[in-house]
Parts: sequence; structure tokens; C-alpha cells
Amino acid sequence: MRVCGIISEYDPFHKGHERQLRLAREKSQADYMICVMSGSFTQRGMPALFSAHDRAEMALSSGADLVLQLPYAFSVREAENFALGGIGILTGLGCVTHLSFGTEYDDLATLQKAARLLEKPDEALEADLRQGLNQGLSHAEAMGRALSDRLSLEHKILNAPNTALALSYLRALVRLKSNIQPIPILRTTHYHAAEAESYPSATAMRGAALRGDWAALEKGLPAGACQVAHRALAEGHTCPPQAMDVLLEYMLMNASPESLARLPGVSEGLEMRILKAAQKAVTRQELIRLIKTRRYTQGRISRALCHGVMQITKEMLPALPGYARILGFKKEAQPLLRQLQDSGFPLVTRPAREPLMAMDLKADELWHMMAGLPRENAYQCSPVILP
Repeated sequence: MRVCGIISEYDPFHKGHERQLRLAREKSQADYMICVMSGSFTQRGMPALFSAHDRAEMALSSGADLVLQLPYAFSVREAENFALGGIGILTGLGCVTHLSFGTEYDDLATLQKAARLLEKPDEALEADLRQGLNQGLSHAEAMGRALSDRLSLEHKILNAPNTALALSYLRALVRLKSNIQPIPILRTTHYHAAEAESYPSATAMRGAALRGDWAALEKGLPAGACQVAHRALAEGHTCPPQAMDVLLEYMLMNASPESLARLPGVSEGLEMRILKAAQKAVTRQELIRLIKTRRYTQGRISRALCHGVMQITKEMLPALPGYARILGFKKEAQPLLRQLQDSGFPLVTRPAREPLMAMDLKADELWHMMAGLPRENAYQCSPVILP
């Protein structure tokens, strides 16, 4: 059995994702496609616009066979741990043979060489990294430049968003000694593209959904995903990006430097910068703008603030995922599910009030509350099953 995995967010699932699934299946000759997808919160440190189960249904209607949830402890993390969580699950399942990911640069041999250097940097690379940090660059930007110089590549190549994430996937494969074979898919649309194109970005599709631009959604989403998006928007089953603003302001009003310093991603005095900016900012977006510097990136700040609202501290985050939740599957994937039951990796189908899922259930309750929905709905979601 050939099984190809994809680590994703799908907020929402668009035609570019459909293309990747199709090409990944073709290149891997996979019998089944497994997607490990973020839950109620994404790597941007934001609540997903669409619920996890709606996004799972979008993926299943457009080429996926099984969708598992990436736990909050890894979904709202920097690229290295986001990738480690997804690869940890796919490796733990024991049957995944291939991994596919989108990237702006698809020379696999060069990407693998870069990943090995990142995992075991030599003195020269570390010296170049320190030089970049001393110039005020963020760690990611400084390492990207040092690595690009070593491999004789343009600086922008390895720092492109999806390429940087691809390197994290490859590093995780090395670190976990995984036998999963990587398959890069060349990305054709910029990650932050604001306009809907033939293969649009998720950013463009979220914008269209929030504007109520049905024509753009119908152009950018596969038919099945578009149907799910229309239903969710019509029923008010979405969480707008500004929903966290008041909760964040209240959290910071009661925060101390010591409590903020315990948040993942907060170090080097960032806690004081956050508190100072909180006195002036009215919205989350304005707050991040006031805090942001070249070293303190928007993503790092946004994730730290999300952890603050969720009351997550550094010591609460595990090194590797201990389980995955089944968000949905196709009936024809039953042979795959039977094999997964023999893997020994814990798979959960329904929420339960136990330590294993406590963080994810809290995130789900918070998402429903910010979406204006009863919190009890978070406990009533069964896996999506499609023919």
C-alpha cells in the first residue's frame, strides 16, 4: 500500500490545494492521501475562518481520503515545530510512504542538502548566522541568508514562505530518521497573493469570503469546497479575524512581564515591548504593528499573543505529538483505517475531557465562542464521512 501525506491548513481549501493533491497522488502513485491539518487555530496565530470539520469536508470532497487534526501544540508554532508535529504524526502512523509539500523552489537534492546543514550546522554556518543576527535580522532571515551563501543561491529563494516550510519538513524527516520519501510540488502562486487567480492563495479566498464575493469563491474553490464554504457562511459558522481582539486586550490588561515571559516565543525582552504597545493599541492588528521589528516578526508576535489568550506556557508544549484526531474520511478508505488501527499510534474520533485532548478542546471551545456559537458545539462534532 502506498500512502502519501500532506501537512496543511486549508483555510479554505482552494484549487491550488486540489492541484497539489492531484499531482502528489500521481507522483507518488498513492493508493490513499492523508492530510494532517491544523484545527481551530492556524500557524498565523489566528483562529481559522472555517471550522476544522468544514475544512476537512472541503478536502475530502476534492481528493483527500483521510483528514487528521494537527494538535494545537504544533499548529500554532514556528515552522520547525509545525513541521515536526505533522511529520511526527505521519511517521507514527507507520504506513505513510511519501510526503508531498508545495515550494517555490523544487530542486530536491539542494533542499535536502540545506536541510542536513540546518540540522547539523558547522562552525562556518554558525558564524554567518551570528553575523546576520548582529545586523538585526530575525533568526529565520539570518539563517536563510547564511544557508543561501553556502549553497550559492539567491537569498530570496530559501526565505520564500513555502520553501522555508519545506526545509522544516525535510529537517523533521532527518531528525526522526523517517523513511518517508519527500515529493516537492512547485508552487505557482505567491503565498500572500491578494487577488484570486487560477490557483489562488488562501489569503485571497479568505478575503473573498469575508467580503461576500461569491464570484471569486466560485472561481477559486473546487465545487465541493465551494458548497461547504457557502453553507458555512450562510449559517454563520465562521470565525472572523477580529474576533480575538477584545479577548486579547483583556488578557494583556491583566498580564505581568513575568506571565508574558512564560509564553512560547517570548524572550529577549519582548514581553516589555508587548505591554508597552498594549497601552496604545485598540486592535490586534495595530498591536502587532507597534510591536513588530525586523527581529520580532509578525508571525512570532501573533503566535505568542494567541498562546496568551489560550493561557499556554512554554513548559506545556510537548516535543512530539502523542495523538491525532480523525476529522473525516471517505468510506472507501476503510482498508487504510484498518491498517492505522494496527499502528499503535493513538487516534481519537470524538472529543473527550481528558489530558490528552485538553489543549485542543479548549481551542475548539474558544473558536466556537468567538464565532458566536455555543461552546457545547465543540463536543458534538463527529468525523465527516463521505462516500
